[in-house]
Amino acid sequence: MVKCSNCGLDIDDNFENCPNCGNDLSKSDVEVKNEEISTCSNCGAELKDSDSFCASCGSKVEIESQSLVCKNCGSELPQNALFCQVCGAKVENIEKTSKRTCPNCGSKVEGGTTFCQECGVNVFTGEKSKRATPASNSPAGKIDFNVLVKPSIISLIVAIILSIIGVGIGFSWFSFVIAVILSAGFFAAAVGNQINAIVFGFIVGLLLGLLETPIIEFLFGSIVAGFYQGFFGGHLLVITVLGIVSAYISNAFFKESILNMTDNFKGKL
Repeated sequence: MVKCSNCGLDIDDNFENCPNCGNDLSKSDVEVKNEEISTCSNCGAELKDSDSFCASCGSKVEIESQSLVCKNCGSELPQNALFCQVCGAKVENIEKTSKRTCPNCGSKVEGGTTFCQECGVNVFTGEKSKRATPASNSPAGKIDFNVLVKPSIISLIVAIILSIIGVGIGFSWFSFVIAVILSAGFFAAAVGNQINAIVFGFIVGLLLGLLETPIIEFLFGSIVAGFYQGFFGGHLLVITVLGIVSAYISNAFFKESILNMTDNFKGKL
């Protein structure tokens, strides 16, 4: 094993270049120290001639039109990579691409970019940038409705199914409470930042609350639905608030655990 003089990653002796930063591993520490020092145009940090990426902010030193992406797991790799640093796939399973998707928030990231400009996560490793710019990489940056659409639809469908099952086995209106907590809480991990999670929870909770009586009518008819409405009343506000709270808590405190669980499940398929 050798240690990359640029990023400090421990790398197998078979590598000629660091798969994380692209640094030339054939150069000795003395040669690296003697290289001419330059500065990053983005953050001003010192750079060596062998640097492909700035170790402080992740900016690419040399602009390239295309980058490499692993066909097996979708991770972006330096041009000279022999193996994917995430899944270990060989170089023949790698193809060129101009963009990739951030594993954290789903935003499109330009080829050759190390850190997502929306959430600050390293698109290679999934780790948060230690020198993220507050304006662009804040976890509560902005609402992205493109990221919200798919999780909202899936979560609402799951919530409806859970509600139908709960009502069918006699849980009454508590079925909708359980359904929105489980569905909004689980799928909130896929919506990026916490602002998105709040909007996501509001959408799912509001729509499920509006569908409460129609679901009862669908299952048991209009007479039972009228009795249900008169006896229990509507719970639109309660279900909406629970959707918001569940989504926020999940995204703020359990996001990584949920994403790791889904990744492990996908890996077993």
